[in-house]
Amino acid sequence: MNYRKNAVSYGIWALYLMCMGVVFSFMGMAVGHQSAGIPYTALTVLVLAAGVLFLAYFLIKRFSARIGKLDPGRAVLAEGIAVAAFLAVGMILRLAAMEGAGEEAAYYEVAKVTEEGMRVQLVQGSVYYYLCLLNLLFRLVGNKWTAGIVLQIILQTLGSATAYFAVRCLAGRGPALVSLSFLTLAPGSVREGITYSPKMLYFCVYVLILLVIALYLGRSVKPGGEALTWMLAPLCGALTAFAGYMDIVGFTLAIPLLGLPVLKRERRDTLRWTAQLLLSILAMAGVFCALVLLDSSMSGSTFERVLGAWGVTYGPKGADYSFFFQEGGYETILLLMMMALGVFTFMRRKNEERFSPWIILVLAITLMRVLGIVTPNMNGSFQMFFAMTGLAGVAFCELFVRDGGRTQESVGPGETAAEDSGGGQGVAAAEGPVPRENKAENSTPGSAVLTAEEKRVRTEKKQDEPRQVQLIENPLPLPKKHVKKVMDYPITPDASQMHYDVEVDPNDNFDF
Repeated sequence: MNYRKNAVSYGIWALYLMCMGVVFSFMGMAVGHQSAGIPYTALTVLVLAAGVLFLAYFLIKRFSARIGKLDPGRAVLAEGIAVAAFLAVGMILRLAAMEGAGEEAAYYEVAKVTEEGMRVQLVQGSVYYYLCLLNLLFRLVGNKWTAGIVLQIILQTLGSATAYFAVRCLAGRGPALVSLSFLTLAPGSVREGITYSPKMLYFCVYVLILLVIALYLGRSVKPGGEALTWMLAPLCGALTAFAGYMDIVGFTLAIPLLGLPVLKRERRDTLRWTAQLLLSILAMAGVFCALVLLDSSMSGSTFERVLGAWGVTYGPKGADYSFFFQEGGYETILLLMMMALGVFTFMRRKNEERFSPWIILVLAITLMRVLGIVTPNMNGSFQMFFAMTGLAGVAFCELFVRDGGRTQESVGPGETAAEDSGGGQGVAAAEGPVPRENKAENSTPGSAVLTAEEKRVRTEKKQDEPRQVQLIENPLPLPKKHVKKVMDYPITPDASQMHYDVEVDPNDNFDF
């Protein structure tokens, strides 16, 4: 899903460049154990990182130019095998690490079945729903510690699969596979999957709502179905409000919706998409107020007190940068290096880009964590990790964009060539008039019964064929054709004319 590249996009890219420089500077200061003075180590790490990234960008760009495009059928098969392999290996890693399972708080003690029942003294929605789910599980299988860990593994696996489809709708096949690889194989993600915490339940809710928003955005770039988009617009706003009520990080789901008017679409109807955006925002505000009102009526309190308690829970608690060093691992370094490739690959497409929603999402969650607009139980760490994987996938896969904007990967099922094309022929075909050969082809008797696969293959073949130059007729008058003349009558010269030697006087000195 592509967005039009404009001045705002370049501003976001400049902010992205600055933030990546700050992150690598922090890494240099942490390596050098330096907190004051001239940060020589930080500057050295920053220069080395920039050099390594530029070298990697240059080499991968040269290598990607030699890669041939995969057959659509084989690409889909390889994608399915890769997804199944990532999910299976990820589940095996978590089952093998169950001996080191633990919990962030006393969730097991609170949720287990007792004679007194479950006593919850928490106001945060995500924690309350997680404890209710644990209590229901313990009522079915008994108060078994392992049951809760298995539940965490299942929730994380379902969330990772849903996240794959959401990223695929928003950014394409390549970024989705990169994100899934980190979510399933990264050691930090494995530790989160075997720890009692409401993060995995909320992650499932988060990516499921993101998938609905991605389907709505994908539908908005296709012709027809206007009534469906008008129905999905308030639904996305309502779901975002529910996610934000469970945890404030859920309001970051509104970020993809904010880019709705600048989506690359076949028909330019910005006014309608802006109206749908306003409708989503109104639905978000209305549903959030309704949830607060419902909470106040069930708790016997007033609307103002419940809203005030919610504000106190998520109010800023001061700047804190410690999580940058506490949660980092070896996979974080690789993730940051892939993210930093976006500094160079942002320029690969001429008139469109895919970076802005992911950059804003990462920066928004990071700012929330820095300012302390989170709670200890739900600190937004896994949502931040997920957003970073999506940005890293986009930054890395943009290396394989061809000249004109089209990627090396073939178009997947349900995608059109115009959606995956750049500022070249694909966009012109999507926004301009249909060529004559396309009209002739679409008017054939069998075109109405073509399957989606046959249409996709035909589109691929048509785009792979080199464009032939069609010459126009010369309006100027052409020169007359030369006709060779041949003598058709005999000539009988006189004998005196057949004398070719000229007699010269020996005393003639005309040579001098």
